[in-house]
Amino acid sequence: MSTFIASSGFLLVGLVIYDAVKTTLSATGAGPITGWLGRLVWFVALGLQRRLGWKGLLGSVGPWLTVGLITVWIGLVWLGWWLVFSSHEVAVFHPASGTYANPVERLYFVGYTLTTLGYGDFVAGTGKWQVLAVLAAANGFFLLTLAVTYILSVMSALVQKRQLALSIHTLGPTPAGIVSRFEESGNFEELARQVDGLKASIITVGQQHLAYPILHYYHQPAPDQALPVALFRLYQSLAIVCYGHESLSPSVRFQLESTLHALNDFLAVLEHDFLQPARQAPRIDAAWLPATAFLETPPERLLQDLEQLESQRLWLAFIRKDGWDWKAVWCR
Repeated sequence: MSTFIASSGFLLVGLVIYDAVKTTLSATGAGPITGWLGRLVWFVALGLQRRLGWKGLLGSVGPWLTVGLITVWIGLVWLGWWLVFSSHEVAVFHPASGTYANPVERLYFVGYTLTTLGYGDFVAGTGKWQVLAVLAAANGFFLLTLAVTYILSVMSALVQKRQLALSIHTLGPTPAGIVSRFEESGNFEELARQVDGLKASIITVGQQHLAYPILHYYHQPAPDQALPVALFRLYQSLAIVCYGHESLSPSVRFQLESTLHALNDFLAVLEHDFLQPARQAPRIDAAWLPATAFLETPPERLLQDLEQLESQRLWLAFIRKDGWDWKAVWCR
């Protein structure tokens, strides 16, 4: 038996199993294959959209990346077990003719073993090869079951992601629009009540991005359904209220700041394996602020406070990485 070929096959199978388990069951981010594949595909798609203006391209990345990831898992496991069963002449034979299988026939044998179809025209050799065939079948069954379960979980998380985006967009079309809508009472109690109800969903969706990192690559081309745009506008509007209205009641300020904290936690999840902060803090135009007499903080100081927030560099990176423009998400 060629130890090197068999060892290479086992290492490849082990790498795929580790990646699949890390990605689907650990709830702590993507495995090495998933992370590398997602970053590569998204980098290429984002570059093509910016250079060629293909607006619908990013929206198709998520579904096809999911299918591609499952295909890569199955393909690499297939290749790994083929290397194992190609490492010795007696590993696979044809019982009717008594001849040993050639490389293509071994590939066929491994394929139907992994899918547990069990045609039987080729069988594993005696002893350890029979045990390895059982392990290969179990590996295939485990991987396919894991993949189907993962896809169903991702689809469920996508629905929650879209629901959260739509719920936030009902508050207003821009940060200034959200502030202006809730400023009539002057104390923003209704805004505090509304966002306090969204806080649990923000935390849940953030943890889903950690548990199912492929969610990063599901892009909504319509801004009114895009979660990055919705979260960005919500964050900026709450920051404007908290820094622009010094006379907020303690209860209202607590609710608004706790929602800001939930939004910062969402960014922390993305920073784990998806985002790198922008090198420079973004500039905010005074014209983007709400034109209201309720702002107690002078506009110049408010702009300075907003621009100095450390999270603004992450928001800039998040918006750009999802294919949006910084100015466009401030304005309608």
